[in-house]
Amino acid sequence: MERYSRTSPSKWQSQYSEEFKRFVCNDFLTGTLTKREIENKYNIGHSRLTYWLKEIGFDYSKPSIVSLPKMEDYTKKLGNTEVEESVSQLKKELQEARLLAEAYRKMIEIAEQEFKIKIVKKSNTK
Repeated sequence: MERYSRTSPSKWQSQYSEEFKRFVCNDFLTGTLTKREIENKYNIGHSRLTYWLKEIGFDYSKPSIVSLPKMEDYTKKLGNTEVEESVSQLKKELQEARLLAEAYRKMIEIAEQEFKIKIVKKSNTK
Protein backbone atom coordinates (compact mmCIF):
# COMPACT_ATOMS: atom_id res chain seq x y z
CA MET A 1 0.00 0.00 0.00
CA GLU A 2 1.45 3.31 -1.06
CA ARG A 3 0.91 6.34 1.08
CA TYR A 4 1.16 8.91 -1.72
CA SER A 5 -0.03 8.83 -5.28
CA ARG A 6 2.61 9.17 -7.98
CA THR A 7 1.54 12.61 -9.17
CA SER A 8 1.81 15.10 -6.34
CA PRO A 9 0.66 18.56 -7.46
CA SER A 10 3.46 20.35 -5.63
CA LYS A 11 6.06 19.80 -2.96
CA TRP A 12 4.02 21.33 -0.14
CA GLN A 13 0.74 19.58 -0.86
CA SER A 14 0.48 15.81 -0.41
CA GLN A 15 -1.90 13.79 -2.48
CA TYR A 16 -2.65 10.51 -0.75
CA SER A 17 -3.45 7.35 -2.68
CA GLU A 18 -7.02 6.06 -2.70
CA GLU A 19 -5.82 2.79 -1.17
CA PHE A 20 -4.22 4.63 1.75
CA LYS A 21 -7.32 6.80 2.29
CA ARG A 22 -9.59 3.75 2.39
CA PHE A 23 -7.18 1.91 4.71
CA VAL A 24 -7.11 4.80 7.20
CA CYS A 25 -10.90 5.25 7.04
CA ASN A 26 -11.42 1.52 7.54
CA ASP A 27 -9.05 1.53 10.51
CA PHE A 28 -11.06 4.35 12.09
CA LEU A 29 -14.47 2.79 11.38
CA THR A 30 -13.56 -0.67 12.63
CA GLY A 31 -11.26 0.28 15.49
CA THR A 32 -11.55 1.92 18.86
CA LEU A 33 -9.32 4.96 18.23
CA THR A 34 -10.67 8.48 18.03
CA LYS A 35 -10.35 10.71 14.98
CA ARG A 36 -7.48 12.63 16.52
CA GLU A 37 -5.63 9.43 17.50
CA ILE A 38 -5.95 8.08 13.94
CA GLU A 39 -4.67 11.37 12.51
CA ASN A 40 -1.68 11.24 14.85
CA LYS A 41 -1.06 7.53 14.18
CA TYR A 42 -0.82 8.02 10.41
CA ASN A 43 0.62 11.54 10.64
CA ILE A 44 -2.08 13.15 8.53
CA GLY A 45 -3.47 16.65 8.95
CA HIS A 46 -6.33 17.53 11.25
CA SER A 47 -9.79 17.20 9.71
CA ARG A 48 -8.38 15.24 6.76
CA LEU A 49 -9.97 12.04 8.09
CA THR A 50 -13.39 13.73 8.26
CA TYR A 51 -12.96 14.89 4.67
CA TRP A 52 -12.01 11.39 3.54
CA LEU A 53 -14.96 9.83 5.36
CA LYS A 54 -17.32 12.21 3.58
CA GLU A 55 -15.54 11.47 0.31
CA ILE A 56 -16.21 7.74 0.60
CA GLY A 57 -19.82 8.35 1.55
CA PHE A 58 -19.74 8.17 5.34
CA ASP A 59 -20.97 11.40 6.91
CA TYR A 60 -19.25 11.46 10.31
CA SER A 61 -21.44 14.30 11.61
CA LYS A 62 -24.67 12.32 11.17
CA PRO A 63 -25.34 9.20 13.22
CA SER A 64 -25.76 6.12 11.12
CA ILE A 65 -27.62 2.90 11.64
CA VAL A 66 -25.56 -0.20 11.07
CA SER A 67 -27.42 -3.30 10.05
CA LEU A 68 -26.29 -6.31 11.99
CA PRO A 69 -26.47 -9.87 10.69
CA LYS A 70 -29.52 -11.83 11.72
CA MET A 71 -29.08 -14.43 14.41
CA GLU A 72 -30.33 -17.09 11.98
CA ASP A 73 -27.33 -16.47 9.72
CA TYR A 74 -25.00 -16.80 12.70
CA THR A 75 -26.56 -20.06 13.86
CA LYS A 76 -26.34 -21.57 10.37
CA LYS A 77 -22.58 -21.05 10.36
CA LEU A 78 -22.09 -22.61 13.77
CA GLY A 79 -23.14 -26.01 14.99
CA ASN A 80 -25.93 -26.43 17.56
CA THR A 81 -23.51 -27.34 20.34
CA GLU A 82 -21.40 -24.25 19.70
CA VAL A 83 -24.49 -22.05 19.76
CA GLU A 84 -25.72 -23.63 23.01
CA GLU A 85 -22.30 -23.14 24.61
CA SER A 86 -22.21 -19.55 23.45
CA VAL A 87 -25.71 -18.87 24.79
CA SER A 88 -24.93 -20.46 28.14
CA GLN A 89 -21.71 -18.44 28.40
CA LEU A 90 -23.60 -15.23 27.63
CA LYS A 91 -26.25 -16.08 30.23
CA LYS A 92 -23.53 -16.57 32.85
CA GLU A 93 -21.92 -13.24 31.94
CA LEU A 94 -25.30 -11.49 32.11
CA GLN A 95 -26.02 -12.97 35.53
CA GLU A 96 -22.60 -11.86 36.79
CA ALA A 97 -23.14 -8.35 35.42
CA ARG A 98 -26.54 -8.13 37.12
CA LEU A 99 -25.06 -9.28 40.43
CA LEU A 100 -22.27 -6.75 40.13
CA ALA A 101 -24.74 -3.95 39.36
CA GLU A 102 -26.86 -4.95 42.34
CA ALA A 103 -23.77 -4.98 44.58
CA TYR A 104 -22.79 -1.48 43.41
CA ARG A 105 -26.35 -0.24 43.99
CA LYS A 106 -26.34 -1.70 47.50
CA MET A 107 -22.92 -0.19 48.29
CA ILE A 108 -24.13 3.25 47.22
CA GLU A 109 -27.30 2.84 49.26
CA ILE A 110 -25.31 1.91 52.40
CA ALA A 111 -22.85 4.76 51.85
CA GLU A 112 -25.72 7.26 51.51
CA GLN A 113 -27.26 6.04 54.77
CA GLU A 114 -24.00 5.91 56.69
CA PHE A 115 -22.54 9.24 55.55
CA LYS A 116 -25.92 10.98 55.16
CA ILE A 117 -25.12 12.39 51.74
CA LYS A 118 -26.73 12.00 48.35
CA ILE A 119 -24.50 10.11 45.94
CA VAL A 120 -26.97 9.26 43.20
CA LYS A 121 -28.03 12.31 41.21
CA LYS A 122 -31.58 12.89 40.15
CA SER A 123 -32.17 12.00 36.50
CA ASN A 124 -33.68 15.36 35.56
CA THR A 125 -30.75 17.54 36.66
CA LYS A 126 -28.43 19.16 34.15
